[in-house]
Amino acid sequence: MPAVEPTVPTAPPIPAPPAPTRDRVGLNAANFFLAELTGVVIPFLAKMLADRGWRDDAIQYAAAACGLGVFLAQTPAGVLTDRVRDRRALLAGASLVVGAAFGLLPLVPADGRVIDPLVFAGGVGQAFFVPLLGALALGLAGHAGLHKVMGENQGWNHAGNIAAAVTAMAVAARLGLPAVFYTVAVVSAFAAASVFLIRPDDLKEEPGVTVVAGPGLRGLFRARPVVVLVAAVALFHLANAPVMPLVGQYIARLGGTDTQVAAVVLVAQAVMIPVAVLAGRLCHRWGRKPVFAVGFIALPIRILLYSFTGDPWVLVALQVFDGIGAGIYGVVVAVVCADLTRETGGFNALQGVLATALAVGGVLGPLLAGPLVQSLGFAAAFRAFALVAAVAAGVFLLLMPETRPRTPTL
Repeated sequence: MPAVEPTVPTAPPIPAPPAPTRDRVGLNAANFFLAELTGVVIPFLAKMLADRGWRDDAIQYAAAACGLGVFLAQTPAGVLTDRVRDRRALLAGASLVVGAAFGLLPLVPADGRVIDPLVFAGGVGQAFFVPLLGALALGLAGHAGLHKVMGENQGWNHAGNIAAAVTAMAVAARLGLPAVFYTVAVVSAFAAASVFLIRPDDLKEEPGVTVVAGPGLRGLFRARPVVVLVAAVALFHLANAPVMPLVGQYIARLGGTDTQVAAVVLVAQAVMIPVAVLAGRLCHRWGRKPVFAVGFIALPIRILLYSFTGDPWVLVALQVFDGIGAGIYGVVVAVVCADLTRETGGFNALQGVLATALAVGGVLGPLLAGPLVQSLGFAAAFRAFALVAAVAAGVFLLLMPETRPRTPTL
């Protein structure tokens, strides 16, 4: 069967009515608490293990265990999300798994044979967050309103990361570093509870697309834009995934404080909130590609600049670029997935594939970063990943087409 490019409709879909307030509160709260649940774990894990005398490469291998869990579970999570009926219960269960895994980290021996499996389990649970949150957003808003809901959701997601950073700074200062991980376990229960504010009767499917509809993974990859998008995203996250733990680790080696490690997250997330809201509006007005391109270009600039400083506060300030890139990515990637699957189905499966590409970076990035830092130092590692990020930007800019409908809805 010949390859078929995705068709872009010329007539706009019927605008979806706004989601009821209770549903929006539930979905926004889920985004908030799930972000708070995962927002500071890896940087503080790197700091905790460095304080316990772990080698730089061993710390990166522990971070890679989380990425491996996400990688192995991500595509199955997306496919399962396309088929499961009670997505709220599945998301609540995943939240509790992540909270339990991370909450136990300070209580167990500082042995890789114990730490790594727990971090891996946390990664498996996290794999379900993106496709399930995306499916719930699409179910409440439909394709016509998805860009608005995703902008709002991502704003709350980044607010959750800010809350995580502020909470971690306060908790670490008063109660010590292990209390950060105990807080994560408590927050997981709030995340699980918030999901059930969404009423199942208010979740709907797009006309003509059922919960099991979709071309399957093989069918998705018949479309060239899907292949390009997956390749660009995989390279993007190969460069991006090891950077956050590397920065936390670098700050520790420079004699920085727990406050500075938390500020790495705080600065980025503070920028992400307005960027996410703005990205949801601009990708609708300007098109997906020009807005997404800004996020791709911000990444190599940010990583390269890390290599020219040894001041912890300068490292913190450079997180502004992370806020721009991640704020755009979190919104626009879901909208592009909806564009590419509007007539064929498979939205959640494609989100799962892209999140798998993210997870590949989460595994390979730290595995490469560990030996690089151990052998050549932090500056060389940052420059190597900046080069990978530049390749990702080139693939996207040169090969990815615009996916916005020709006659967009307001």
